[in-house]
Amino acid sequence: TALTAQNTNGVSAVMPVTPEFLNAQLEAVCAELKFDAVKIGMLFNEPIMDVVQSFLEKNSAPVVLDPVCVSKMGHKLIKDSAIERLKELMKFAAVTTPNLREADVLFGDDFTNLPCDVIVKKHIVAGKSIDTLYRKDGSVQNFETPLADPLVIIGAGCTFSSSLACLLARGESLESAIQQGKEYIYNAIITGIDTNLGVRKLLNHGVKF
Repeated sequence: TALTAQNTNGVSAVMPVTPEFLNAQLEAVCAELKFDAVKIGMLFNEPIMDVVQSFLEKNSAPVVLDPVCVSKMGHKLIKDSAIERLKELMKFAAVTTPNLREADVLFGDDFTNLPCDVIVKKHIVAGKSIDTLYRKDGSVQNFETPLADPLVIIGAGCTFSSSLACLLARGESLESAIQQGKEYIYNAIITGIDTNLGVRKLLNHGVKF
């Protein structure tokens, strides 16, 4: 839904596609394919979100919404005016997957009256990476893996939400999908692919799922 100008140091520009073009993309794919799950990433503005909502209203597959608001380097990836609109879209999702900065922008410290289940990614506690699932029913559950070497360039959060969608499409429960997704990301980091960017590596997406 948008093009970004970026490198390993950050995002310098964002150019959203037009709502008309996004609608054409969705119509082309829907004319040919059946969906077992939907994963949503960066949605820059309200007109784009309006098109996505029209699609979701016709969709019955589980939806994983990765609310790409703030990158892990702190760069804003959404218009400020669109944040409340993004929260409205969450009612169509099975789960949303904010990082710590995004969770603060969207929910602050209030995880009551949620529009969907929320998994907040990567609290670091005592050498462990802990993700916390806040359920719509008020229950809370933690998922943990060992803390992997964090020196990968980008993409762990996007890959995690994509893995959740894949696992939900296979019929896994949300709890099972989260734990397996975390283990997949951990293995993708520790077997990361060397680059010419010093100690920073690329995620090994080909690691066993």
